[in-house]
Amino acid sequence: MERQLISIFALLLFEFSFAQNELNVNFDEIKTKVEDVNSESHYPKLLKRFNEFDDSLTLEENALIYYGFSFQEDYLKNKPREEQLKSFADKKDYENVVKEAQKILEKNPVSLSANNELAYALFKLSKPESEWKKYQKRYRDMRKVISLSGNGSSCENAFKVIYVSDEYNMIYDYFEIPTVTRQGLSGLCDRFINEVGEYYKTTEIYFDASRSLIRHEEIISKK
Repeated sequence: MERQLISIFALLLFEFSFAQNELNVNFDEIKTKVEDVNSESHYPKLLKRFNEFDDSLTLEENALIYYGFSFQEDYLKNKPREEQLKSFADKKDYENVVKEAQKILEKNPVSLSANNELAYALFKLSKPESEWKKYQKRYRDMRKVISLSGNGSSCENAFKVIYVSDEYNMIYDYFEIPTVTRQGLSGLCDRFINEVGEYYKTTEIYFDASRSLIRHEEIISKK
């Protein structure tokens, strides 16, 4: 129950976004914006604001931060390694959760699980609200971006993520779908058959996690 409270999501926002996309996630446009050194959307500038927990970041800027990470040099190398983090969290070893999550976020600030687990661990350790809420907000902001990137009804309308692990974060923690069965690839998308949940009313959901494959191919082609 406490975990649900710490990671509670905007239900009305999801219901609205399911009916109408608010974000047009175009990776070519994102690349142009985050690599423009003369723009305020240059990735190092946005990341600095993100790491300073700048409350003025807009929805579009958070989208550039999340999806723009896939154009950074260490994107694939710093794919979140969350097994140890999950192990500490399952054991309620919150001191080590904090250490492990901080270690992940140093290299991958857009890790959904690391932001969420760090917020929850700091909360459980009775740290000041100002310490844990800033990570909770980052976590919510990134999931809001993903939820508005599609509606999950087809490959063309898939929710766009930059890591496969983010698919499961959205399925279980955001949409609270009880059970899913992965049906494998449909084009460049992952298709899941799922139980109808309280907040997701259809029996299949699509995610587009092709960025990692595309990025891998881009890197190989440059060698």
